[in-house]
Amino acid sequence: MINLKTKIPGPKSLRILTKLKAKNGGWGVTYPFVLSSKGKGAYCEDIDGNVFLDFGSQIASNPFGYNHPELLEVLKAYGKRTPIKFAGQDFAVEEHLKMIEELTSITPRNLDNAFLINSGAEAVENAIKICMRSRPKTKVGISMERAFHGRTLGALSLTNSNKVHKKGYMRLPMLRLPYDESAAEHLETILATEVYPDEIGFVILEHVQGEGGYTPAPKKMVEDLRKITKKNGIPYISDEIQAGIGRTGKWWAFQHYNIVPEVFTSGKALQVGAVVANHSLFPNEAGAISSTWGGGHILDLAMGLKTIELIKKQKILQRNERIGQYCLKALNDVAGISNQRGIGLMLAFDLPSQEIRDNVLLECVQNGLILLGCGIKGIRVIPPYIVEEKDIDTAITIIEKAVKTCSVKKFKHRGKIYDFLHCGRSHA
Repeated sequence: MINLKTKIPGPKSLRILTKLKAKNGGWGVTYPFVLSSKGKGAYCEDIDGNVFLDFGSQIASNPFGYNHPELLEVLKAYGKRTPIKFAGQDFAVEEHLKMIEELTSITPRNLDNAFLINSGAEAVENAIKICMRSRPKTKVGISMERAFHGRTLGALSLTNSNKVHKKGYMRLPMLRLPYDESAAEHLETILATEVYPDEIGFVILEHVQGEGGYTPAPKKMVEDLRKITKKNGIPYISDEIQAGIGRTGKWWAFQHYNIVPEVFTSGKALQVGAVVANHSLFPNEAGAISSTWGGGHILDLAMGLKTIELIKKQKILQRNERIGQYCLKALNDVAGISNQRGIGLMLAFDLPSQEIRDNVLLECVQNGLILLGCGIKGIRVIPPYIVEEKDIDTAITIIEKAVKTCSVKKFKHRGKIYDFLHCGRSHA
């Protein structure tokens, strides 16, 4: 349970965060604590001994919470030998094959090959590469407004959620579609006036947008886009980095729409990045795609394999759907918030303004609940898969109090925590 022993940030955390701010070249505004390795279930502990309820799940990368006993057994088994990272595309390890076999066992039958990589952004990068490689006349790609696909230059070209991500960087040629039911009409116009079908390398979308606002795609939009891409032979890529591996109550978010993409990407909860497609789509020239560590980070592969095993064994897909409905119903009863939305345990709501959103996030942290921002004024609610109804009740109580507190005119945080006001912005 939540147990706060110091002010937030605590003295040990503040000392490290202050040094990090001076030394970390990628510094944004981090959360006002430094995590330790301690914690259990949905609760984590910082180095000052403060225990928080984590409804951010390390940005959806920590599906089974803290110190899960079966994951600890995996860690123990692999912690007795080195190296734990091999150059996996050149020197094979058994875990590489096991992961590809397990991953393709939970995908549509025709998606029978996978390429393993370090991260979600690299998975997206390679998904667009294999599509472009098979389409030599490619001139542009197509992504959605408010999309987030990563921060490497190719993936960043697809991203459209926040201009700060892209300022000063080169980009691939891209066209955008609105993330609503008019998307198909816009795509038809592009095909009629801008480019031929074989000049479009791919259409990529998140079936539940992440950083851009945690918005589920309209069913008609997806159905219509899929019809057009099929008719014109344009590869359809589903970005499953944040939504995949069961968070929405199905293995993959695209399954809620009864469609099958040519390619999809996975990451975060899988513990490694992956591109999944039919064998025929991958380039047949050695070295066309590769990676030093892809398929060779054996501890991450083993943890990902155990994650899939636990989801199957504990019927987590059905559980996430049920617990998600419980959480969404509770959010619908909270005064002062709006646009409660989501699928499974991929939920969000909006505040009246970005300022109030930022204040609410920080007020929740100050009271022991970790949440993440999304979009302009949204907050995402993504607890680990082992969350209990009583934990959701605790979180809802904190959210209700925080919204009420922060909605008072001229509300402002005081003390050192104010320096972390924007900690919930611009996450992946």
